[in-house]
Amino acid sequence: MIFAKIRNISSILLSALFLAYLPVKLSAQTVSVQNGYGEYGFGWMFGRNDACYIIMPQHVAGPFPRVTIRTSAPVVFSNATVIAPFWPGVDLAIGVARGELRDRCTAELDDLRLGSRELSSHTADLLRLSPNGEASRMPIKIQDRTYLDFTGTTADGSQDVSQGTSGAFAFANGRPIGMAITSDDPTRAKFMRAGEILINVRRFLEEQGGAYTPPQNNTTTAQADAPNALPLAFVSSSMPPINPMFSPENVVGDGPFVFAPARSMRLVLGFDDITQVSRLTAQSSPQKGQTSPKSILLRTSVDPNGNRFSNWARAEMGPDGILDTGNMAPRNARLIEIRVFDAWGEGDIVIDYVASY
Repeated sequence: MIFAKIRNISSILLSALFLAYLPVKLSAQTVSVQNGYGEYGFGWMFGRNDACYIIMPQHVAGPFPRVTIRTSAPVVFSNATVIAPFWPGVDLAIGVARGELRDRCTAELDDLRLGSRELSSHTADLLRLSPNGEASRMPIKIQDRTYLDFTGTTADGSQDVSQGTSGAFAFANGRPIGMAITSDDPTRAKFMRAGEILINVRRFLEEQGGAYTPPQNNTTTAQADAPNALPLAFVSSSMPPINPMFSPENVVGDGPFVFAPARSMRLVLGFDDITQVSRLTAQSSPQKGQTSPKSILLRTSVDPNGNRFSNWARAEMGPDGILDTGNMAPRNARLIEIRVFDAWGEGDIVIDYVASY
């Protein structure tokens, strides 16, 4: 009997610890967003395939292709490319970031999938960040819940919910249930429901990414780091270019490599001797009627004839046209094989640049 009680108590304690951890994990993904006008709002970030995505209202992102993201304390900041592929009237945008931010990006898109407790909750906490990264929670009441949105009002009327709140998420039972998008009164704000965000963002990332053409950037991760890159050379390609001007040699030189989608898409680059590598970056800047690679497998070989390759990493080029594996465990390589399995959309596939470090 005593042992049974001990087991029950242990089970309760473990459950309590789990529930205590969950809100911290998800709410810690709240970030501050600064757009090109210098205006501030908020967003919520999640990780997917080596990239960090930030969900925010389109009006917070502003009209420029870049925003600056700041996390909760200890503050880490990073630039993010803005994507707003949704139809008119949907106040929703996505930022794509990498670098140091990725290590702090621990939530998942499915965290927006809510259970019955969250869907029926009548109260929530509105989470915002101060300039030094300190989180503040404001209790709100949930009212006027519709299919697409709900209204959140201050619980006691003593605090201001509207000023600078756009993009802040409300949390119920530690889970994000909605994003503040508009306010017509200091005591209340309208929130886009988490389910609506989930449907739109997932559809774009998994199905409709090719419908979006990313902005043309003069500076990219690969270009910025090129002076420190290892001396990669072109070895072979299973995909012929659509025109000799767009040859595969361009990925380690000047100009883009442009090729038609094929059943087997394999690009091999190499070094003069066995070289230690720990990171690979690439970029794609498709024009109208073109697209970027999506799912990628990286393989390496120390055999100069390329007879024996071993898997190095699976990766996904973001919809902003940037691939960056980040620093991985170093490995020796004579050859690096890049296998492209699919693309973000229809049309010829573009690879501007590949670099290794």
